[in-house]
Formats: sequence, C-alpha cells, structure tokens
Amino acid sequence: MSISIVVPMYNLERYITPLLDSLLGQSGTDFEVILVDDGSKDNTYKTAEAILARNPGLRSQLIRTDNSGVSAARNTGLAAAGGDYVLFLDGDDYAASGLVEHIELHTRSGAPDIICWGYSLVREDQSTIVSFTSAAGDTSGSEALKRVFVQRSLRIWTGSIAFRRSFLLEHGLRYTERCVNGEDQEFIYKALARAKRVVSRPEVLSFYVQRASSISGTYNVNKFDMVAAFKRTEAYFRAHPFEGTPEVSELLLGRELTENFFYNLKTCLNGTAGTHISRLLQDIEARYPGLLQELRPVMRGYQGGDRQLTLQIKAFLFSPSVYGFLIAVDRGYIQLKQKLRALLGRKEIKL
Repeated sequence: MSISIVVPMYNLERYITPLLDSLLGQSGTDFEVILVDDGSKDNTYKTAEAILARNPGLRSQLIRTDNSGVSAARNTGLAAAGGDYVLFLDGDDYAASGLVEHIELHTRSGAPDIICWGYSLVREDQSTIVSFTSAAGDTSGSEALKRVFVQRSLRIWTGSIAFRRSFLLEHGLRYTERCVNGEDQEFIYKALARAKRVVSRPEVLSFYVQRASSISGTYNVNKFDMVAAFKRTEAYFRAHPFEGTPEVSELLLGRELTENFFYNLKTCLNGTAGTHISRLLQDIEARYPGLLQELRPVMRGYQGGDRQLTLQIKAFLFSPSVYGFLIAVDRGYIQLKQKLRALLGRKEIKL
C-alpha cells in the first residue's frame, strides 16, 4: 500500500530539515514525499533541494509555485500524488518513525477511506505540550463525525489523518483556496461525511510544532475566514446528508463556531502586545461586514462545557472592553507563571 506525503512549504528553511529527517528515518519504505514550495522568499527551496540531493534513495518530488497559499499548495501536491493514500504534513511539523509502517499495516484490510491516529502538540525544541489520542476504532464516517462533535472522543488534525487517494478524487474533495483559516477542518469534515469506513488508531504518530510566528499565534484578521469555512461545511452536509446530520450541523454552527471564533479573538489580542479589542473588532467588521452582529445570537446560545469561555462570552456580550480586560488579565497571569518557572529553573529564587 503506497503512500504520498504532501508537504506545503513557505519560508521554512529553519524547520524543513527536522521534517525530512523524520521521513528519512521511517521504518516503512513504500512512500513518496511531495514538497511544494509556495513561493518562499528565503532558502526553503534550496535547503530541501540539498537534502534530497544527499538522499537519492528517498522517492520525492520538489515543486516550486508562485505564492498562492497553503490550500493551493496542498492541492498541487494532491494532483501530483501517485500513492494509494495521501497525507498532508506542514513543513514545520514532523513524524514518528513508525508513521508509514502503521498506515501500511492498518490499510491492508478492506482499504478504508480514511485512517487517523494520535498526535502531540510540541514546542520548537520538540518537548511535548499535550498529546491527543483516541481509542482504536473502525466505523463509518458518520459515526466518526459523531465521535468528533457529539462525544468529543476523536480529535483530528491535518497531519494526523490519511485519505485513500481514489476516494478523494471520486468525490472531488480539494482544499478551498485563498481560505486562510478553517480550510483544514472543512476538508476533513467533508471527507468524513462521505467516508464509508474510517479507521482510528491510538498511537501518537505525528507532531504539530507550535511556532510563535505561525498564524495561530499572531494578529491576523483573516483568521476569521473560519466562519465561512464552517458555513461551507454545513452546506456540504446538507447536500450530502448522513445519519446524524442535523445534530452534527447544529453543533458545528453553534458550539464549534463559537469556540473557534473566541479562540481566534484571543490569539489576535495576544499576538500583538497592546492591541485593543476595539481595533480588532473594527478590523473584523471591515473585513467581514455584519459578521459580529450575525454571531451574537450564536454566542448567546453557547452550551459548551468550558466555564471560563462561558464567562468570557457573557463579558463580550455585555461589553467587548470587559472581555478585552479579562483576556489581558489572563495573559498577564500566564506571563507571570512563565517568569517564575524561568527563575526557578535558574534557581535564583526559592518558593
């Protein structure tokens, strides 16, 4: 069972080596690596080219395109892929040595449409922040969506899922280009909605590097593209209904939309020191006219189990300035803890 690993790259010369090292160290052998340089302005392309030249035994393609965004790069890689299964790893992430072998092992029987596995969030020094694992399973795509949304017992990230390539082609599944945020969830959820068989494994096989300079940790109002991505996904569910569609759709456009929206609010405010909530809301309104007003009823209906978020939502609905104050207090508390840990690490103080 051959595997294509598609890797979009943009200005990642510092990070592409650990990724390629992890792929060169795979215990499984029947795979190809497709590197798509999305118009990098640094030495990403040359760095990758040099590593591939030193390792001619690694089946690979190195493609250079004009800068068109990560979704376009993934679509380019998918079009070039020849493996039975395709998975997408970003250029700053890396894989466990057994990733390819595990995929080969668990796709031999019945050729599932999708296979997913556990993953870890890690710091740039590769120390683990948190790991996400799920029980082994062999279900339909609709049952997998229930595990994601209703039971919240299955967590999937772009780099922790592989798709049967012919399944993607059959259903015309591609990433939505020029969507800055939420395009990965959209792609995964649409695929699950059409999948007849989904295998999940508990092993941690890939690692999601949390870079300070990534979009998730910076001020970028385009993060709120995720609202449109969630709406497209819900429309896709209605066009291709499955067992449990109403419940999953309601959670997607309710709880999940609210939690993702407030996560992006928080990361924008924390991403640039001194950013005021009023400026952020003005930028959101300019980029997405009417969005904030549209989402207020959704916020009021939030019924998730996150008590801190519930408080923050109430504060936001009462006064965005109060919400901004709470986020600033929370940020200050986290920074204080980090300073204390650093001081304790150097043994300059004793508690």
